[in-house]
Amino acid sequence: MAKLHLDMDLECDFELYGIGTHIGGHRLAWELNRLFSWELVYDRELLSFCRNKGELISKHTVYSYRKIEEEIDVSLVLNRVPEGCLTVGQGPNSLDYLLKVNSGNVDVDRVIQTIRTSKLVTLVTFLDPEKSGVLEAMLELE
Repeated sequence: MAKLHLDMDLECDFELYGIGTHIGGHRLAWELNRLFSWELVYDRELLSFCRNKGELISKHTVYSYRKIEEEIDVSLVLNRVPEGCLTVGQGPNSLDYLLKVNSGNVDVDRVIQTIRTSKLVTLVTFLDPEKSGVLEAMLELE
């Protein structure tokens, strides 16, 4: 039987940041709320499955904030858990959290500079969602 292969280009309409810190997710969410006047709250667990076997590999906590009238959609995702990481590659695997910011008026440099003012964050960097291996997982959050 012939297989049908569809090529789909996934459009990335959000910015993705990697964050390194020694604190828990609830504390980081509180800190980001303080810095940006967001209201990040626990949303759900993002499940990561093995593509070949369909087995559950890991669970990643997600905190979200959405403000429709201002077109802001923010998600903070625990990247590194004992079972594995959502990201691919040595650099991104060392990041504790991923911050997905979906807003038409995001200033990448301002977000990074603001997060760097926190004494609770040791590292913040901009990531390319397509090269980090988390594009599909981030699109699941929408």
